Amino acid sequence: MQNKQRRLMVHVYLTEEEKARIEQLAKNLGISLSAYIKVKLFSEK
Repeated sequence: MQNKQRRLMVHVYLTEEEKARIEQLAKNLGISLSAYIKVKLFSEK
């Protein structure tokens, strides 16, 4: 049996412009907003 990790929601306050920018960047990559944010947060440079 697989152990599934519980998923939690995080709320973030953004301006309309910030949200629009992030949504467009995610759309350009063909990924969801959530996936885009995770990539940016957890990718190592």
